[in-house]
Amino acid sequence: MLLAAMLTDIRTWQGYQQLYQHCVNQAANITSAETLYKAAILLSKQREACDTTATYDSISQPMPQLPLPLWRIEILLYLADCYQLHPLNRRLLLLAGCCSAIVSAKQTEPLPYPALAAARELKPLPQAASVVKVLSGCYATERKQPQWQQALLSLLLTQSEYLSNQGEWQTALATRLMLSQSDYELDILHQLLLQPAAELTQQPATFAHLIQNSRFSELRYYDNKALEHYLTTSAEHSAPILALASQLNRQQQDVQSVKLAIGIIGRDALPAALAQAELQYYLSALHHPWQGVFSQFCHVFAQALQLFMPQLQYTGSRLLALCCCAPLWLDPLYQRTPLVSRSGAGYQSAFTPTLHCQSETYLPQLIELLQLYQLDNYTAAITAWLQPNAGQRLTVVSLNLQLAWLSSLALYCAAPVQPVNVLLRKTAANNQATVTAENWLQQLAQRSQCYYPLQLKL
Repeated sequence: MLLAAMLTDIRTWQGYQQLYQHCVNQAANITSAETLYKAAILLSKQREACDTTATYDSISQPMPQLPLPLWRIEILLYLADCYQLHPLNRRLLLLAGCCSAIVSAKQTEPLPYPALAAARELKPLPQAASVVKVLSGCYATERKQPQWQQALLSLLLTQSEYLSNQGEWQTALATRLMLSQSDYELDILHQLLLQPAAELTQQPATFAHLIQNSRFSELRYYDNKALEHYLTTSAEHSAPILALASQLNRQQQDVQSVKLAIGIIGRDALPAALAQAELQYYLSALHHPWQGVFSQFCHVFAQALQLFMPQLQYTGSRLLALCCCAPLWLDPLYQRTPLVSRSGAGYQSAFTPTLHCQSETYLPQLIELLQLYQLDNYTAAITAWLQPNAGQRLTVVSLNLQLAWLSSLALYCAAPVQPVNVLLRKTAANNQATVTAENWLQQLAQRSQCYYPLQLKL
């Protein structure tokens, strides 16, 4: 069985190289955008069928018979795995790489910027718009493109072409480190320099992995001694606990002792702190380029929950906010989009959590997180807020959740303030009707000290 599988894989890999060679032989005849696009789709599907993972060894010591453009694609796939790209984005990046490779093969002389040449050829084709966006975003440093306008997929494609244009692998890395004028490129090169050690660390790649492998349900029942031992041997999970204890102690001194941190937080607040630590670790391990933006918005939302729901413990409001924001990390759109886009109408932020809340995946993912972290009592209120029924009367909890969310959107995303005022009038029984949205937003701005990071976090 194993031998048969190996033979099948070898034949598939040979078929992939033969298909590429066929594309090279027919390159001169590829005159239309549609023909180029179809050839790239076939090539990318054949590479996916190989079911062979690109490893550090395979890109640093490529097979001698592997053509340069195919080696470039292997580097691209390796970088995609480093950043745990969503499957949709991984396929999009592979397709863009295949388009660039075929365009390179059409030229008798080496192209300095093959990705841009491919973008120009595919631009007339409407169905290739997503690929054109990735290709046209390449070589940001040479084009003096501002950081807030750069997208991760284009940066990875650019890096794969830089590295594959050099000779020996270590020489290529050293050359790029010496010549680079981009912080993002240095961050990507740092990922390569960390290998292959980082390959030994298993990262939680999917949302299902978090749900299935969560240890929260057992950790919450550990006594202090057992919990201290666990956190001491797990730096990833102890760091948020130590940071929280540093914030909660009266002098706000840096807490380095896990035992002291457990005492400061207290048994009542400890389950929420453990849940938050686990969820934070999972989200940070995704290496999302918008990590800073999501984290800041989550912080603003947690502060808004404290304003509108003061009965919530500090740790409880932070956990609830993180659960509500966690699905944003899983949206494939943000992974491939620049932070801010520029058009004839001016600058526009690409961060639109309102639209994501309306997606089919948001509420189911959120409900799973609420169940996992023992926040089931908010399920009905959140469902009523996100999926309101005509004539349904919102509970106080639903209103306050919605007020906190809309206030965060108004402050962080410049959303309209009017919906906040409308909801405030509905809460007259809580003596909040006399306070305007502007007053609440001013308090929220003071408490959260929010800011909008205008660069990716690679």
